[in-house]
Amino acid sequence: MGLAITEEHQALAAVVRSFAADQRVRSGARAALDADAPAVPETWKRIGDLGWLSLHLSEQAGGSGFGLPELAVVVDELGHAITPGPLLATATASAVLSATGGDSLHEFVTRLGNGSAVAGLGLTAGLTRDDDGAYSGELTVLAGRWADVLLLAAGDDLLMAPTTDAAVDVVPVKGLDPSLGLAKVSVTGLVPADGHVLAGALGPAVAVFRTLAAAEAAGGARGCLDLALEYARVREQFGRSIGSFQAVKHHLADMLVAVELATALAWDAARGAATPAEAELAAAAAAGLAMRSYQECAQKAVQIFGGIGFTWEHDAHLHLRRAAALRAVVAALGSAEDDVYEATHAGVRRQFAVELPEEADTYRAEARAFLDRYRAAPEEERRALLVSSGYLVPHWAEPFGRGAGAIEQLVLEEELAGIEMPSLGIGGWVLLTLTQTADQEQVERWITPSLLGELQWCQLFSEPDAGSDAAAVRTRAERVEGGWRVTGQKVWTSNAQDCNRGLATVRTDPEAPKHRGITAMVVDLTAPGVEIRPLREITGNALFNEVFFDDVFVPDADIVGEPGGGWKVARATLGNERVTIGGGSPERLSAFELTDLALRHGALDAESRRAIARLLVEAQAMRVINLRQATRAVTGAGPSAEGNVTKLLSAEHAQRVSELALRLCGTAAIIGDEPEIAVEYLFDRCLTIAGGTSEITRNVIAERILGLPRDPLLR
Repeated sequence: MGLAITEEHQALAAVVRSFAADQRVRSGARAALDADAPAVPETWKRIGDLGWLSLHLSEQAGGSGFGLPELAVVVDELGHAITPGPLLATATASAVLSATGGDSLHEFVTRLGNGSAVAGLGLTAGLTRDDDGAYSGELTVLAGRWADVLLLAAGDDLLMAPTTDAAVDVVPVKGLDPSLGLAKVSVTGLVPADGHVLAGALGPAVAVFRTLAAAEAAGGARGCLDLALEYARVREQFGRSIGSFQAVKHHLADMLVAVELATALAWDAARGAATPAEAELAAAAAAGLAMRSYQECAQKAVQIFGGIGFTWEHDAHLHLRRAAALRAVVAALGSAEDDVYEATHAGVRRQFAVELPEEADTYRAEARAFLDRYRAAPEEERRALLVSSGYLVPHWAEPFGRGAGAIEQLVLEEELAGIEMPSLGIGGWVLLTLTQTADQEQVERWITPSLLGELQWCQLFSEPDAGSDAAAVRTRAERVEGGWRVTGQKVWTSNAQDCNRGLATVRTDPEAPKHRGITAMVVDLTAPGVEIRPLREITGNALFNEVFFDDVFVPDADIVGEPGGGWKVARATLGNERVTIGGGSPERLSAFELTDLALRHGALDAESRRAIARLLVEAQAMRVINLRQATRAVTGAGPSAEGNVTKLLSAEHAQRVSELALRLCGTAAIIGDEPEIAVEYLFDRCLTIAGGTSEITRNVIAERILGLPRDPLLR
């Protein structure tokens, strides 16, 4: 769940983790709380000796010639261990000085890179320049306690000032987290030396610092999750581990989601961008969200630990201190949310792409040749072309799809973006399940006509008393000559009124255990005895349906799999995974529409701008989660938690967007002037219910990803 995805980055992360464990770096954060703490943490020299401080520097500056992504991996892992010391300040300073300083600073950049010199970082406003060119003022400086040189903001510029300069007075402070080495710095009449004023360097410095701080916060949030998860597995109350209690599971699932969001944005910011504006947007988004995620995870960790987490001896408060202190330091640079809003309002957008290998060129050429044929064909023949070529469902196995792997799927996402693809809806899930579980005759009879649009499918699983318990099937079937007679009711069936086939789970053996007496069968919805009643929803529309079966005959030829084996069919995997960086289904209402909505109703105050910005960041984070998942698939890095949190994130994000939209509209939304917003607000309530409630999704995340035990009452 860390930043590292590629094999090289994962190897680097493993080395840093091993170092942090061997050196017990977390104990250094605790030692800093003591009055007689060492001047510089003991691990600092070892970190410099390992070359991690110079990963991002050029070989000419004594570095390794890599970049910010590699440094961010190190910072992420050291953040996981609450590493004390001047890492953030010194690494930011060396990066900025290397990029914007002249040759006169070359030697000093080298010293920062090998750890023989420490930089203090003061990027907040506080210095003013008099008519004689001298600077004065006061700032709070990160790592100022240990610094040999200070890098201080002055307008849009940065000043370098040795701490030995008589114009500089450094007063270390204890504060909430002494392991950060904060100090109050007073500057009186400072005249910088030649080459020590870096014109226009503040913006790039803030972007680098926000990126690295986000990486540390992502690692720290993950550290909180790991500590709390380990405790929840072994701590027992009321005769069982606390990790089996749903309330604890949901806390930990939410922590995982927060970690994934923070990790995604920190990773994205570290990757760099095509333009400075885009880089600053990525850094602001990462910093704003990651700081909040870290603090929330630290607070939840203490809650899960309970009384022991409130003791001085326990390490939970070290994360609580670091998260709050780091968030305050980052917030002092200016509101990241304001910066996200302003950049987005100015039209800056984060562009996403996966770097593809050479074989992508072959897929691209094939797709473009197909597009020429597709566009030349009469409109009524185009769907058949999509089906016969496998481009309609490329991630399916042949002969219906192309067996497309991650690389080809990403190419097709780009190349076929300009054509309207027929939507299979839920039918796509049903049909793919049938290709995996139905017999050959059934596959030949159902699949191609369905892809051509002749058969429309729905999923007949949910029942009135079952809720999210899909195995609580009461619809029954009795054996008759040549087939089965089905009686019962299904509910919440999407689009059943527009379908002529449905895949149903039916109880055929009431004496068998709950999951073994179920049979999967395909029901002809035009058959006698089938009644479909649309359910009018709170929007006034009817998407869901009740479906009644009154002695409906289903022939043996339409039984999928073995009688009694329907639960296996219902849980069939989706086969070849679909890979995308597009964020899944198009949003009905996007966070990017909220500004225009607010302007239209005069509701664009500071609070509203920041609320919009938080949702813009969340939308960006979800795109990056998809990007990381796609990158894993392309590089063969294996699966992670990204895909498993997507449903929870997307549903709750959509609700937050429509809730804010309703608020921004004011009375206009309730008197009929903004009917689309009102309907969207009502409709989005279903998103955290349909397809498994968010509560069930949190249970699944906790049990299947985090490995927590099921509730013993449900075993």
